[in-house]
Amino acid sequence: MVTAVVGTFLPWLRSGTVTRSSYEVLALRGFAGLDGVSGEVVRGIWVGLIPLAVCSVVLWVMRLRRFAACLVLLFGTIAGTVAALAAVQGGNEAALVGISTIGPVTTLGGAVLGVAGAITVLTAKSRTAISTPGGAP
Repeated sequence: MVTAVVGTFLPWLRSGTVTRSSYEVLALRGFAGLDGVSGEVVRGIWVGLIPLAVCSVVLWVMRLRRFAACLVLLFGTIAGTVAALAAVQGGNEAALVGISTIGPVTTLGGAVLGVAGAITVLTAKSRTAISTPGGAP
């Protein structure tokens, strides 16, 4: 989760020598034609990923592992999909304006690890204490 969140703050867009994080790219959403309700929905979902990650960590600490895993699945699906789309589009270093791959690839790696861990938690059988006839577990 930490890797995926850190990746959202790394460069996602480069223009000449200037790089912008995913949150700075969201500020440019009017240029992409997302300046209405759809732009606010996109911004709200992307900015909401950080509280979602924090909630999953809090639930994990509170020993509500399966609820935390469900939130991580949601987080990983959203962040991983956006990061994968950006990473696939990136890579043209000769272009004046382009996608910087370090942010999307880092976010994608963290999202994949999070989803893999969440699936592991959700598919694992819960451990229970087995008591012996003498009463000691």
